[in-house]
Amino acid sequence: MRHVGLVATFAAVALGAGCHRGHGDALDAADARAADAATGDATSIDGSPDDASADASAIDASAIDASAIDARVLDASPDASLTPMTLDDTGLCVDAACTQIAAGVRAFAPRWTLWSDGETKRRWIYLPPGTQIDTADMNNWHFPVGTRLWKEFTRAGIRIETRLYWKQGPSEDDWYQVAFVWNASQDQAIATPAGVYNVNGTPHDVPSRDECKHCHERTEGRILGFSALQLDWDAPATDLDLADLVAQGALTAPPTTSGSGPYFPLWPDASANDVAALGYLHANCGHCHNAGSDVYAICPRIFKLDVGQRASKASTFTYSTTVNQTPSITVSGATFVVSPTDPDHSALLLHFIAANGAERMPPIATELVDPTGEAILRDWIAQMN
Repeated sequence: MRHVGLVATFAAVALGAGCHRGHGDALDAADARAADAATGDATSIDGSPDDASADASAIDASAIDASAIDARVLDASPDASLTPMTLDDTGLCVDAACTQIAAGVRAFAPRWTLWSDGETKRRWIYLPPGTQIDTADMNNWHFPVGTRLWKEFTRAGIRIETRLYWKQGPSEDDWYQVAFVWNASQDQAIATPAGVYNVNGTPHDVPSRDECKHCHERTEGRILGFSALQLDWDAPATDLDLADLVAQGALTAPPTTSGSGPYFPLWPDASANDVAALGYLHANCGHCHNAGSDVYAICPRIFKLDVGQRASKASTFTYSTTVNQTPSITVSGATFVVSPTDPDHSALLLHFIAANGAERMPPIATELVDPTGEAILRDWIAQMN
């Protein structure tokens, strides 16, 4: 739920860079954490969809009272008929403690990862036998009915949650998503559709089913991290990558390559810094900042890489929609979204490191600034000519 008087302004600010802070509405993270620490409570939560109808031109994000938007509400009636109720019922594991992965389930890892406050993640996918992923649009894959994907989060050696995305029908609206929260004894994970704060004594917040949609429904195909560019690398032998999918005939329109290198290489003289920065923005921002998202109407930046825009750095949408472009949302000290050689006056970096929760980007699924990500973006801008 949102406070009505702040809906339009806050939605515009949050959508200007992605979704919204925390796993639900943007909130004053410091105050919320302090309250949680004082009470020791782990509170069930439910989210509400963003209102993207506001005109965000020249919005001053710093003027927003973030504490007034601390408005998560208890979900008094979680879906009692939810199926499956436990993680082992989803087909990922052969036992409740998930010590053994089921046959037919394959591990994978994206080339560029989403920052989750330093947590360790494992990912798996199940494709029904005899089916193919529709790759007619190589940028936006569409998965067959029965596809299931899981992502496990571990913090300080403690399993926190495992999320499920399951395509239960032919439409993109037929994806079913829910998080399974691990118990304290780490021998079972239970479906938690309403989400929960501070799981297993950690600061980790599990999203509600609705909150999962805020990023997944802003990109065509709904699935993040399992795509042509994200799988186009030489993954560990135990993990599925793009070459494996091609060899298995799992793609309706498989890519081709003239050699042993990647199917979609960047331009020949791309620096390691270019690759790191573009990949980081693709993984951490592209799911909301893409041309098909409602975010684009408010903040016309594109961080989702395109397989057809790889001829040069300047040809990427990331470069053309940010470099020497006026920010859609004001942030103190910024001259352009990206000001070449001047990271300290680039809105992109200033939003990334902002202390004010209303200005911080990415605004979801993280409470800590990624020091590696900051260094990558700072160096990329500083070295830009």
